[in-house]
Amino acid sequence: MQLERFSPQTDPLQPLTDEIVQTLRQVIPAGEPCALLDHPDHANVGDSAIWLGERMFLRRNGNRVAYSCSTRTYHEATLRAALPRGTVLIHGGGNFGTLWPHHHELRERSLATLHDYPLVQLPQSIHFDNAAALRRTAALIGAHPAFTLLVRDHAALRIGRDELGANTLLCPDSALMLGRAVQRAPPDVDCLVLARTDKERAFAGIEAAFQGLGISVAALDWLDEPRGVLHRIRDRLTASSRRVWARSAAFQWPMLQVWDRLAQQRTWRGCRLLSRGRIVVTDRLHAHILCTLLGIPHIVLDNNCGKLSGFIRCWTAWHPLCHLADSVAEATRIATRLLASPPTS
Repeated sequence: MQLERFSPQTDPLQPLTDEIVQTLRQVIPAGEPCALLDHPDHANVGDSAIWLGERMFLRRNGNRVAYSCSTRTYHEATLRAALPRGTVLIHGGGNFGTLWPHHHELRERSLATLHDYPLVQLPQSIHFDNAAALRRTAALIGAHPAFTLLVRDHAALRIGRDELGANTLLCPDSALMLGRAVQRAPPDVDCLVLARTDKERAFAGIEAAFQGLGISVAALDWLDEPRGVLHRIRDRLTASSRRVWARSAAFQWPMLQVWDRLAQQRTWRGCRLLSRGRIVVTDRLHAHILCTLLGIPHIVLDNNCGKLSGFIRCWTAWHPLCHLADSVAEATRIATRLLASPPTS
């Protein structure tokens, strides 16, 4: 079997982008101002790719972001002053539930206090590891008069509707909005292993398994990022985010620009890392999504709660560059097969 060469310019992902746009337009009125909560102000590339996709949709839909925040800068009075009317959006991703509690705490706080705004949770995966936490979130959703939950897979759709009692819609991940905005750089190794180093990791020994195959391998995660000028500006704006003057457009606009630029920096860094491999092996969902957009053949292992397999089986299992493996051993067999022949034109 020859290693596929697949051009992002000919990649048939447009139906997924269209579905994102059609679903979001059902719940985000075109041309109205909005707030966008929970900027992913951390090094994880995937969350920044989601943010950029969300921002691309909002620009296309004519939605001015009057207020934005991270978990560190959220301030209800500032949101209300900046957005007297409009829709409050919560950033999408994989933190709905108990996996990453500081993000879910902001979500629950918004559900509890922002009853006079339509509240939309942008596409998420869902994972609760205890029934009490799920019941608490369900009660907050039940008390909110206008909450919509968008989810990325069928398991989350069932939880959202049956266990949380939410108005729940299925929607692809917002990072797919990036489309042709991402471009691949030339590879410098046969196989890039981009494996989680956090608590969502499910498989041990991923990196070591590929070192003995007689191919060139680079193994890494994408959680480290260099600090630069944007980080220093971010720190100053964060320190000022609860002052009275932070309620003005003169503050909110530059804050949003910094969030956007940081997300762009992180996403492009991730694309450069993934581009290093002729093929990529990963257990990160957005490494899969970005590889698909970049045209890189890749092998996917699941995380600890089935997030990747759930998403892939729902949206991208048909894609010729995606190979879902049930074990590290299977992943190495697929890698050997993919690398057996040079790329075709």
